[in-house]
Amino acid sequence: MSFVAKGLFNMFHPFRFVGRPTRSFAASMAITVFVVAVWAVPAAISAEAREEKTVTVAMSLTPLSAPIIVAKSKGYFTKNGLDVTIKEFIGGFRTIKAVFEGKADIATSSEAVVMFNSFERTDFAVICTFVSSDNDVKILTRKNTGIRTVREMVGHRVGTVTGASAQFFLDETLMLNGIDDSQIEMVHVNPEDSPSSLANGDVDVVVVWEPLAYLTEKKLGREAVVVPHERAYTETFNAVVLREYADKNPEVLERFVRALIEAIEFIRVNPDESQRIVSERINNDFEFVKAVWKDFEFGVSLHQWLINTLEAQARWAISHHLVTADRIPNYLDFLHLKALDRVRSDSITVFR
Repeated sequence: MSFVAKGLFNMFHPFRFVGRPTRSFAASMAITVFVVAVWAVPAAISAEAREEKTVTVAMSLTPLSAPIIVAKSKGYFTKNGLDVTIKEFIGGFRTIKAVFEGKADIATSSEAVVMFNSFERTDFAVICTFVSSDNDVKILTRKNTGIRTVREMVGHRVGTVTGASAQFFLDETLMLNGIDDSQIEMVHVNPEDSPSSLANGDVDVVVVWEPLAYLTEKKLGREAVVVPHERAYTETFNAVVLREYADKNPEVLERFVRALIEAIEFIRVNPDESQRIVSERINNDFEFVKAVWKDFEFGVSLHQWLINTLEAQARWAISHHLVTADRIPNYLDFLHLKALDRVRSDSITVFR
């Protein structure tokens, strides 16, 4: 038995000590106190690490936000020591604005919003992608327009959310069909106005993401026509923060990433319950959420193809004079790798 072990044995054995303590006992006692103190330090640090942190998330009101919604509903944020308040917005361009204005700590946003803002400022970064979809953005028209294919959109007024993923999707779809964007009249439509803009005849076509596409179709009823497309664009949904926040709150971001990973695992094992949770949160029909669910690929990552997509979108924005710059940014600088690297490094495939 080691000297320290003897000290511990002597200290706690109920029948060992009778009469005055010896010098050996005093020495053992001192060492024991030291050992116990050393053991107590990690416990104190661990208790400090478990201290609940307050976080505000600016969340786009879409099924793509499912991991955020499930993490909140099933307690994964709380489990990981986060007290999360969710602020709901329509559109990632509004969520990221909330972060820029100091009204939220983390935003959910498509990569197109990241791209557009990268030409304006460099003080923000993506901490992870948590879902992607090649069929989130839809093309809708009215029966009386006679439009049934993308090619038949030529000469018509097409409403979309400019400066967002919907516009990039529209231009890519037009290009694949041999149509220059000058051959249509592109009209900016606020996302929440899409159903009424099409129904009232303000535009002949709307190009918008879910659930607004669903709400547009629902408003038009039998007059609605969904125009098929080639699924040329895969949209990602990402968590975005200010760099300063990331530098000051590394533990918060790690906890946030862990909570998303746990939520996505729940989503994979319990799709029906997850769909119900999401439909209740975004106030949409369960059948709608169930129908679009198959288009989503859930997973926490930072992949090289995210950078490739950002670069392609940046070149498109420059060539269409949507930004004043003539060079694309280095999008590796717009990724904050540390949180995901510490939690699940094998989910990072970017070239560094």
